[in-house]
Amino acid sequence: MDLKQIEQTLNLLKSYGAKHFRYSDDEMELELDLPASQSTYTNDEVNVNTTQSQNNEIVANQSSEQNEAYTEVRSQMIGTFYLQDEKELTKPVIKVGDKINKGDIIGYVEAMKVMNEVKSDEAGEIVEILVDHGENVEHNQIILRLK
Repeated sequence: MDLKQIEQTLNLLKSYGAKHFRYSDDEMELELDLPASQSTYTNDEVNVNTTQSQNNEIVANQSSEQNEAYTEVRSQMIGTFYLQDEKELTKPVIKVGDKINKGDIIGYVEAMKVMNEVKSDEAGEIVEILVDHGENVEHNQIILRLK
């Protein structure tokens, strides 16, 4: 997506009154948040927005530093993620706090009516499961974090 396409997308979003837009592909990720009203801002509003964005950057930097201590397990394919080999959740394969080894099954991705095992690339303790049972996943999407 080049600059001209971004400008066209922004103008289209404004014309429809959309407030949020997200686009990602292998090369880039773009997320746009538009203000609720497109009127001109006073100096106070600009200062508040600048301060809030600086605070958001600080929080984002802190959370990225915290995430660096964790290893991530990612999906290797597109499909629907399940915490067990059935669509009804009764006994999930993993839960937060479980210790897993490299090669352990952490869930299943259904693609083209076939349940494919998702195995851990790393050993560790599960800190966070980022994908819910029955949720669609993309290629290379983070499924869980290990400590």
